Amino acid sequence: MKILVIRFSSLGDVILASAVLDPLYENGFQVDFLTFKPFDELYKYDYRVRKLISLEKKELKSIKDIYRFAKGLKKEKYDLILDLHSNLRSFLISKFSGIKTIRYKKEGLRRRLKLLNPEFNVVKAYLETLKKLGIKNVNIYRPKLILKDEEIRQAKKIVPENFVVLGTGARYINKIYPYYNRVAELLLERGFNVVLVGSQQDKKLDTSTYPKNVIDLRGKLSLRESLAIISLAELTISNDSAIAHMSRAVGVPVLVIYGATHPYFGFAPLKEEGDYIFLGLECQPCDLHGKGECKRGDRACLTWIKPEDVVEKALKLLKSIYNKRKKEGVSYG
Repeated sequence: MKILVIRFSSLGDVILASAVLDPLYENGFQVDFLTFKPFDELYKYDYRVRKLISLEKKELKSIKDIYRFAKGLKKEKYDLILDLHSNLRSFLISKFSGIKTIRYKKEGLRRRLKLLNPEFNVVKAYLETLKKLGIKNVNIYRPKLILKDEEIRQAKKIVPENFVVLGTGARYINKIYPYYNRVAELLLERGFNVVLVGSQQDKKLDTSTYPKNVIDLRGKLSLRESLAIISLAELTISNDSAIAHMSRAVGVPVLVIYGATHPYFGFAPLKEEGDYIFLGLECQPCDLHGKGECKRGDRACLTWIKPEDVVEKALKLLKSIYNKRKKEGVSYG
């Protein structure tokens, strides 16, 4: 069976959509993957994807654009569309193409109304769609991105051994933990090296001064280079942002610090992937994406989290996952 998987954006969501690829590949499905640029870079060398279809967002701006694109899909003779975006654009593509479609239940309205469901997880929701294809035991799968050996070798030339990645950035200020510089100091005191990963914008928003021996790679790496660097880390500490999901997708445990958003929105790491810090103040969450203004004015959801507590929880997580993987005979790091 030939399937078109659709997940246009954003970066973290496109990464998490990788969870469906192993089960589809292992069960003999041919998979094409449709996304927006530059997120196609995530699947550049992925043996599980037969064809990667990448578009600029402007190419699907109007209904006429979408209609033309959808009609063009007919020549590919897809048996099914697996819609992991479930928005108007993806709905119209399936409608105009006439291709049978399975959509994931995103609980978008529930999340926007802050009706929290502790059982909801985006990865599990993606995987749930595969049951309609007769695929069993779907919940054993997790996000996974494929890196080439050469990419790993090049990354090893840049970073030291025994390092922790800090994902200091996020799209909105109310998701950004303000004390990563102190976290870095504490990690260095504990004998870890520290590497900062993210975009140039992440660096711009961070006014902190870091110790001299912290390696700052923000804005210096491509998407795939960032993945390769993260894959060599012992641990990642990140805001609720794409860096956290990148870490999950290369098998590195992650501790996520939540501010304006909420782990029950479905993007928290699963138990075997990591953990999170969340104060659970009455005002949390602010909104679905964390872009609203802080009603308190002091961002207490973040500023009240002590760097010492972050490091303590991170090291406990690292020890717990290391021991678990060692017991199971799984390679670590």
